[in-house]
Amino acid sequence: MIEGVRPVTDLPKDLLVAPKWQERLDELAAKHSVPGAQVGVIALGEDGAADIRVITTGVTSLNTRVDVDADTLFQYGSASKIWTTTLIMQLVDEGKLTLDTLVVEVLPEFTIADPSNTKEITIRQLLTHTSGIDGDLFNDTGDGDDCVEKYVDELATAISVTEPGGHLSYSNAGFAVAGRIVEVLREMTWDEALVEYLWKPLGLTHIITKAKDAPLFRTAVGHVANPDRTSPDKVVPTKQWLLPRGIGPAGIITGSVSSLLTFGAAHMRDGLALTGERILSEESARLMRTPQFDLTAVSSVDQAWGLGWILSDWGGVTSAQHGGATIGQITRFHTFPELGLAMAVVTNSRGGGALAHDIEKEIAKELDLVLPEPKSEPDAADIDLSHILGTYESTTVRIELTRGDDGGFQVQNFAKVEIDGEPPAPPTKVVPLSASRFSISNESASGEMAHLTIDGEEYLYMTRLFKKISG
Repeated sequence: MIEGVRPVTDLPKDLLVAPKWQERLDELAAKHSVPGAQVGVIALGEDGAADIRVITTGVTSLNTRVDVDADTLFQYGSASKIWTTTLIMQLVDEGKLTLDTLVVEVLPEFTIADPSNTKEITIRQLLTHTSGIDGDLFNDTGDGDDCVEKYVDELATAISVTEPGGHLSYSNAGFAVAGRIVEVLREMTWDEALVEYLWKPLGLTHIITKAKDAPLFRTAVGHVANPDRTSPDKVVPTKQWLLPRGIGPAGIITGSVSSLLTFGAAHMRDGLALTGERILSEESARLMRTPQFDLTAVSSVDQAWGLGWILSDWGGVTSAQHGGATIGQITRFHTFPELGLAMAVVTNSRGGGALAHDIEKEIAKELDLVLPEPKSEPDAADIDLSHILGTYESTTVRIELTRGDDGGFQVQNFAKVEIDGEPPAPPTKVVPLSASRFSISNESASGEMAHLTIDGEEYLYMTRLFKKISG
């Protein structure tokens, strides 16, 4: 326990219990156009017991109007990557891999467009987004049990954003490769490995990966901006429910907030589940929370990337966390191993990011924690961004950094590959925080962006790298 930090055994008795919390969640859901959400916290007692508290609001879908309850399933999105990382680390524990094992040693047929880079990519680089594999390829390879294998085969045309081991650039594709490694070494699908090696030992029942299982549960549907501006409903249900199964290891686990927190508890207990079963060695659980790539040059919120986990400072206490964004659903998931405390928010609207930020800030205050916010250097607001204006892109996204009608700066993303149900992102306001780092915000989200020069080329960094092509 960090000196001066209140133990979680002193968790405020009214936290998420007093009526004010329900009222506040309802208020925030209405404010941010979120049809339904779950908010939960878990506190670990010294005797190994766990206090899980959950509140809910709204409906699973504006079409069906079914109430959200504590067992409703929401899409975890990229928080699924922590589950895939855990499956990989189990294989490390068993001596079937090391973090520096080359991918081609396990998957001899694996290749990306650059043969020399193919041969250099390691397991560690997959888990830290430093493989260089172009990240946002959402190819639909069907719902068969060979879908992950087929997805990885299709990466033969994927470009390298950086050299393996270079600057971090978020890669969903890299986690699909990690999932395929699990399949080969376990001789089962990634979905089956989740059940056998995580869900069963964790005692989880309200959690799925396959679209065909969704009707067996009360399941949330994503919502996006309503194109009909005259409608009283600002958001509408998405036309597509789930991302393709082939990209599953990167982001399709769907479950209740309690299931997510139970998983988090096992990590905070250094691999020991609340059921008493061990899912990971202490060494591997701690290694996942050990910095692997420093982020302080590009972020004042996130400090480093671990193995799967993102590490940040909440007023002297380290959070190991990961969020998620799928088709009209947003998840936030934070663990504080030093305190034996975790919190999570799952929502069925793009406005869920703003809802999560607001309620996390209020929960943090109750726990003497400080939600990290972007930090500005003196006189940063006067910095001129004219020299970096222009067009930046990846294989799937084009980004325009321009002056807005008000004379300020703005950035807008344009998908080059459409995902059904997602409308174009609105322009995002850009405010300088330093000469190379900026805050970005719109009605539904906020974050940070950085400008980098790598090997003489200009990039925007928004977790992913986008190369400048004009301007």
